[in-house]
Amino acid sequence: MLSRTGTMTRPCATLLAILVAAAACSSSSGAGGSSPGQDAGAEAGAEAGSSGSGGSSGSGSGSGGSGSSSGSSSGSSTSSGSGSSSGSSGSSGSSGSSGSSGSSGSSGSSSGSDAGGCGEFTGDTTPTCSGDGNSLGDCVGGAADITACPNGCLHEPAPQASTCMGTTATNFSCTGSYGTIPVDDGNYYLTEFGCYVDSNGTVQTDPDDNCIPSCLSQAIAAGLCPAGSTGPACEEHINYYTADGARFGCLARLRVTNPANGKALIAVALDFGPGCSGENKVSHAVLDASGPVDDYLFGGPEGSSDMALVHVVQVDDSMPLGPL
Repeated sequence: MLSRTGTMTRPCATLLAILVAAAACSSSSGAGGSSPGQDAGAEAGAEAGSSGSGGSSGSGSGSGGSGSSSGSSSGSSTSSGSGSSSGSSGSSGSSGSSGSSGSSGSSGSSSGSDAGGCGEFTGDTTPTCSGDGNSLGDCVGGAADITACPNGCLHEPAPQASTCMGTTATNFSCTGSYGTIPVDDGNYYLTEFGCYVDSNGTVQTDPDDNCIPSCLSQAIAAGLCPAGSTGPACEEHINYYTADGARFGCLARLRVTNPANGKALIAVALDFGPGCSGENKVSHAVLDASGPVDDYLFGGPEGSSDMALVHVVQVDDSMPLGPL
């Protein structure tokens, strides 16, 4: 084609040049620049990756480890930042001893608690009666060595080892004013003494006893009886008590059972006695007890000649008094 000036134009060449230039501009923009959306995505992704991989202290399996992996992946491909929170959980919220449940492989393995141990026998180097009187044990190499005592455990003064009671008494002896050694089968004849309050709330006295127990001062000091209590007032306040304090020790707690009917209760040793003359008369150990003890176990008062058999086991001092 001829122009008005007479020169020839080449529209195809011109159009081609324009297209080439446009393509070059487009290529340059894609290779050297980034869109705002890409910039934001990359920046957020980098932050997420940094938070996930740097905030977690463990990259292994477990909750902390998955946080690290999630954070790293999130940083390189997405801007959601979910790895940051998961990684943070791995480093600061873990309960493992190394600071991350992922890297330690355990959620709380550093508690340090003794899973076994010796329990109530901790510190016992010789066999000692259990609190319920049904076994004895000691602590050997950090573990309890326990022996069941079907007939009850017999307390022995330290440093002697306690023993399981047998079925026949081999050590009964009463040569002084009153017995001082518990019989090794735990069997006694029950008798009644002292002052007490009966089931109707009426105070009962004992014409043959002054109701002043040998362990009165100890009972007041221990809070079993109110301060300033007289002997009768102390006995009436406690109500479930026995003699034989010289055998078991003042304020020892005793589980007294009637084997014939299975009834049992807890009483406290509050007085000494009974006298050896009475025990030697029946050739058997005797447990003198308050009226409520006799009433609950046998339905009424008992004397040594009745040979009302009870089985006695010493128990922990924390056991509450009264019927079981």
